Amino acid sequence: MQTTSFGSLNSSVVDGLDAEVDGMGIVELVLKYHYPDKSFSGLESRSKHRCPGHGLVPARRVAWVESSTGRCFLGCPLDLPDECKWVVWVEPPPPLCVALAFEGLHAEVEHSWIKSHKLQMENMELAKNNCALKKKLKRRDEMLNVWAVFFAGFVVCVVLAAFSSQ
Repeated sequence: MQTTSFGSLNSSVVDGLDAEVDGMGIVELVLKYHYPDKSFSGLESRSKHRCPGHGLVPARRVAWVESSTGRCFLGCPLDLPDECKWVVWVEPPPPLCVALAFEGLHAEVEHSWIKSHKLQMENMELAKNNCALKKKLKRRDEMLNVWAVFFAGFVVCVVLAAFSSQ
């Protein structure tokens, strides 16, 4: 992550995801997720900032990533993959205890998504196996019916032969 200063904005160069920006600055950062929040959405036409990649009016967004969850920011109004990789934080970072709690919650959510995905894959595999076993059982039942008819015919022939020889 790299911070770029514009005018009188306070900013600092940051490396890695754990670093914070002191003050408001333009941060080159890809936010994988942002939450559509009706209380902070739309375009911020009064902002002096424009996305450096497109020169467009920034969009109001709410972060949905780790320690910055719930934090309002301005960003490129385009959606991925065309979205610029910069952010203007509108709110200060959350207190450390809140940031750590959000990181823990995000880790649990990610773990749950992974577990859910694995269970869905396992469920699909079991459904395929179940379908294959049903087809095999149907073929076996059909063959059993053929053999039952053949055996019944054979028994009838034997009984008829026994009665006709008496």
